[in-house]
Amino acid sequence: MNKRLNPALRALGLLLALLLCVLAFAGCKNEKADVKDPVLECEDGAIPLSFYEFLLSRMKGTLARNKYPVNELEFWETPIEGTDDTYESYYNGSILESCKNYLAAAVLFEREGLELSEATLAAIDEEVAFYIDYDGGDDVEKFNALIEKYGVDADSLRDAYILEAKYQYLLSYLYGGGALISDSVKEEYYQANYYRFKQILFPTFYYEYERDELGDIIYFDTESGEPLYDSENGVYVYDADGNRIKDDYGNTIFFDTDGNILYDTVNGQPSVVVDDSGEGIKHYYSDEELAQSMQKAEELVRSVGRGNYSAFEAQMSQVTLIEGAEAAYPDGYYLSRLESAGYEDYMFEILELLEGMEYGEVRMLETDYGYHVIMKYELDQGKYSDGEYAEWFGSFTDALIDKLFLDKCGDILPEITVNEENLAKARSIRKIGINFDY
Repeated sequence: MNKRLNPALRALGLLLALLLCVLAFAGCKNEKADVKDPVLECEDGAIPLSFYEFLLSRMKGTLARNKYPVNELEFWETPIEGTDDTYESYYNGSILESCKNYLAAAVLFEREGLELSEATLAAIDEEVAFYIDYDGGDDVEKFNALIEKYGVDADSLRDAYILEAKYQYLLSYLYGGGALISDSVKEEYYQANYYRFKQILFPTFYYEYERDELGDIIYFDTESGEPLYDSENGVYVYDADGNRIKDDYGNTIFFDTDGNILYDTVNGQPSVVVDDSGEGIKHYYSDEELAQSMQKAEELVRSVGRGNYSAFEAQMSQVTLIEGAEAAYPDGYYLSRLESAGYEDYMFEILELLEGMEYGEVRMLETDYGYHVIMKYELDQGKYSDGEYAEWFGSFTDALIDKLFLDKCGDILPEITVNEENLAKARSIRKIGINFDY
């Protein structure tokens, strides 16, 4: 090998997903006696203090990667709103709970009689050997001194990777990446965890878009980045030499009857003009205009009766929305707590509103983006598998597998006990090293 392995291959995902996707270290029944300083124990296995610290170091690395001030004491001592925890106590406890889940997984792996292939074990040995060579100068003691701040040495790092492989193999064996889960189970989970809505938005601002020489907004092909013209409704024009007029990319330009360029506003998207910092340039409406928008939104809520979907959709067709919003999602938007890791603040506000609404109910919500008039819809069956809406269901399969897996481990988890004496020896996440690499 001539380069370092990509740390992203072992980087954990966003924070909530992390709590269920960390590694675990556990022994089967005949290995339990070999576990040093176990912090968790059950009849068939245990997790050592060293690996609990290792998981903390990985979590700390992920927090740092996501720009949390992990080197500041004030951050760790800050209370988390709505809980009795500080950030320090929350992550310490969350990692311990994750260890319980993965101890149960290790036990279940043994009960199912599963084994890793020789090729898998050889690949793990090769990876650890690479780290010893690359980071430790082919000196195991030097490498162990380097990763001690993460709670492990070369041997326990290898064991961790083996248990990760077992965990992934177990999930594949049980669920096949979702393929082995029945449609009825998927549908039930979908109906219980997602919300669908349509909206009419009276925005507080509008973006500045790229325009042509006549001041018209240019619509672009999202893949090529080239202007996209309406060839169905427009006509092409010849130049003085008898050639069709084309743009700089060699594409024929189509015009309307007034000689203006006719862009494809259905399949194309406008491009936002950005400032020096890369932020889209916004133009805010005046206070008077915003007051008028709020009044229109309030009147709309009053005028559309509960359950009158056709009346709401008729209003949608008459109101100017953010460019392309409804064209992109003709059947509505889908939100869920399962997907919320990437949500902006206003999406959480909409989600909280939906959680308290009945189907067919209409409400208004004011956010930084404007006045949202929202109608809640029943979910279309099987939408989680519709590729057109894939962006709304990125976490669906993984979250469902996590739930089914925890349900399957339900008889093991109550048997797991915490060894408080050994747990007290562990370094807190505040004091552990920041692990980006292992």
